[in-house]
Parts: sequence; structure tokens; C-alpha cells
Amino acid sequence: MCRCTNYHHSLYITRHDGIILQLCYTKKQFYLINYFYYLDTMKKIILVIALLILAAVSTIPYWTGIEAEKRFTKLNHKFYPAANMKLVDTTYQRGWFRSVAQSTFEMPEASNTAANDGRLTFVHDIDHGFLPITDATIHTTLRTGSDMEVQSTEGSKIEAQASTQKFLNNIFVSTSVSEKPTLLDMRTKVQINGDTVSTLKIPPLTVKYDKAHLQWQGLQGKVYTKHNLAAVRTEIHTPQIQLETDKGRIVVQNAKLQISVQPGADSKQSASLSIADILLHGKQTPQVKLEGIQVEGNNNIVSNKLMITVKTGLLQAQVGADRYGPGYGDFELKNWHMPTLSRLQNTWVKTQNQGLPKEMAMLRLAPEGMALLKHSPEFAITRLNLNMPEGEVRGQLWVKMAPFEGGIFALFNPQLLINAISAQLEMHIPQALLRQLTEETSPGAQPTARKTIGQHLKTWVEKGILIPDEDNKDYYRSQIHLEGGVLQVNGQPRPIAVILPD
Repeated sequence: MCRCTNYHHSLYITRHDGIILQLCYTKKQFYLINYFYYLDTMKKIILVIALLILAAVSTIPYWTGIEAEKRFTKLNHKFYPAANMKLVDTTYQRGWFRSVAQSTFEMPEASNTAANDGRLTFVHDIDHGFLPITDATIHTTLRTGSDMEVQSTEGSKIEAQASTQKFLNNIFVSTSVSEKPTLLDMRTKVQINGDTVSTLKIPPLTVKYDKAHLQWQGLQGKVYTKHNLAAVRTEIHTPQIQLETDKGRIVVQNAKLQISVQPGADSKQSASLSIADILLHGKQTPQVKLEGIQVEGNNNIVSNKLMITVKTGLLQAQVGADRYGPGYGDFELKNWHMPTLSRLQNTWVKTQNQGLPKEMAMLRLAPEGMALLKHSPEFAITRLNLNMPEGEVRGQLWVKMAPFEGGIFALFNPQLLINAISAQLEMHIPQALLRQLTEETSPGAQPTARKTIGQHLKTWVEKGILIPDEDNKDYYRSQIHLEGGVLQVNGQPRPIAVILPD
């Protein structure tokens, strides 16, 4: 029987013991009940969604770790071999928020040494980060000595099973004898778009090897890498490098290097180098100081042919009390066949490792050298200018090889090679400088290199290769053209022998 006479709605509820309860409420109360029921349901739905989002977000470091492992594997198999380093062993232990990896490489020059001599071991401590809040970070170190170890996320150890590494220990000496030398410390941040920025640091090192003593005041730099290694840009700075041998001393101050690389079928690279000054102090020669050195270059590989362009600049050169400069030099290489160049390089490395005599090494290199010439390589000095106290020295040179028959047997018939050469030389030299270089002096009064240059210039004047410049009486000039075995010197046909050394 309904007892809710003063209410608009009623609700019957059956208890577990069978007793029926009647709940009476007004229309307003009915809406409030529905509202709170809806609100409670939405809270539950929001809570479930939040838990799902939290679960998905918590997997970000894990998936970042998977991507980091992929990039690590790709780096091992692409970047380091390109640097002529052979991968010997690699391990990777991936955790949820942190991973630890290790790679051991062998230097090609040390392939004939003891089992572990000449090997480099890179240890990578990888923090997966929490993108996009924090970037993933890779801390890479390269150390010498044995018993290197790191602690993984699971508590296990990755041990570097290395011997004394005689090859490395002979070269790299720690600045602190109480610590193992750290050859490289690099921190890499992986951005959300897959690009990476690496900050690298090499501490001051002292190198003692044979009779050479090298002091390196450290290095700092950054490496910017696009996703999938589509482009790599490197910036490096070192404050000072000093090399001392029994011949003398070389000091390089404030060197800055920038390199940009775009890998691919048509690989493109560009680089620039600036050096504040270089000091060369020979024990039996005058001191030489070069200031304001600038070098810019780029290369491109098209259809296996290497093209290189280099521009150089020198603010001032000081030899003893004499000063020269500024000076400029631009160079070009064209059509240098890359596969043949690689074979030539590999053959040269093998001859060096085997310690072959010079004559035997040249015989090994000759076939690849002749093969390289058959691909019509070109070399050019498009600009050479140097201001001297006596005036400006200017010159240009262009040399190209045409295809020729005979292969290696052309070495026994030099005329075949001469017929294949196309060359052009143009130079201008101040008369006062020419007189100074060629005048007779007492034996030993001039450095050997300067005396040799002076003797060659004197011979060229006597043979009519260097002649007075009609347009400028203060200069001598020379124009040499070689094509198809025919030589012209200053517009006149001359025998080939006239330009050969006596």
C-alpha cells in the first residue's frame, strides 16, 4: 500500500531479507538524485580515462628506450665504420627509464697488435627522459685502462674485458696520475622530433710517443644530427695544441672547426677551419709564425666522382724578421674516382702496416694509381696570391688527365702519359724578389728550401721560361701550355725537356 500521498514519486527497494521498502520523493528531489547519479558516473569515467592516459604516458620512457636502442644500433653500423673503426663487440641492456650500452672498436692501424691492444671502448648511460617534458639524454664516455665497469638498472655489471691496452696507454697519458684518463665525455639530448644535440668535451691530454711530445689543452664542441642521420653538423674548438720533437716545436692557438655532412648517394660535405696563429720553431731554422689562417672547403660525390673546392686565406706570415701577407689560395679537384681512391687508400694502409720498403710500397700502389689517372682527374689552383715586401706573387695552374691506353705498362712509356696530360700554368713574380732569390750567396747562408727554389727560378730565367713582363717592367712572368704532347712556353713551341729538372 502506497503511503507517499504528499510526494510525486516513489521507489520500491527490496532488501536481502525480502522486506520491501518504499522511498518517497518530490519532483525536485528526483532531479537532484539523477544529477548526483550522473555526476558519480562521470567521475568514474574520468577516473578510468585518467588511469588509461597515465598508463599510456608512463610507457613513453619505455618506447623512447626502444627508439634509443634502434638509433644506437644504427650508429654502430653506419657512423663508426665511416670513421674507419671496426666494431668488435657491443652490448645493450634496456630498462624502463634507463639503459646502459657498451661498444668496443678496433683501430685499423692496430689490427696486427695483441688481442686487445688498440681497442676503444665506449660506455653509454642512456636516460630515456619523459618527452615532451624532458629530452632523452645519452652520456657517453671513452676511457683507457682495464676493469672499466658501469652499473645497469637491474644492478648487473657490464665489464670491459680489456688488457692493459698497450697501444692506447702509450699514446694517452692522464693529466692526473691518480685517475684513469677520460678521453671523451659526451652528452647527447634526443629531441621529440628525433633530432639530437651532442655536447662533447675532451680534457687536456699529454701524449708521449717515441720522440714526440704532444700537449693538448682540451677540446669542446657540439654535434647536431638530424633524424635518420639526414644531416650532421659539428662545431669544435680547441684553445691550444703543442707538438715538440727533436726537430723543433709547433704551437697551434685557438683552432675552430665546423663540418656539415649530408650523407646519401650524392654525399655533400662542407667544412671551415680558422686558426688564430701557428708558431713553428725549428732548432736550426728561423722561427715562422702564421696568423689569421682561414680554410673553407666543400666536396660533393656525383656518380662515384669526387669534387672538392678549397679556399684558403692567410692574414700574415712572419719568417724571422720578415713579414708577408695577406695571402690567398683556391684549389679544386674534379673527377676523382671514389672506388679507386678507396682501394688506393686501403693498399697504402696495408703497406704501412707491413712496413714495406719505399720501393716495394710504390710498386704496390702503382696499379691503383694508374687506374685513378684513367678516370680523367683534374687539379687546379684557381687563385694564388701572396703579398711580399717586393710586390705580389700571383699564379694559376690547371692539370687534367685524358684517358690513355696501356694501363700499368704506360709507366714504361712516359710519352703515353705526357700525351694524355693537358696543363696550363701562369705566374707573375716581382723582379726584386726574383733577384733576391737567385743571387749568389755563400754556402749555408740561406735555408735549403729557399736555395732550391732560387736555383729552379734561376734555371727558368736562363731557359727563357721566366721572362720580363711587357705590361709591367717590375715583374717577370711565365705562361706554359701542354696539350697532346705539344709544349708551348710564352707562346713559343718548346721541347718537353725544357721544363724538366736538369
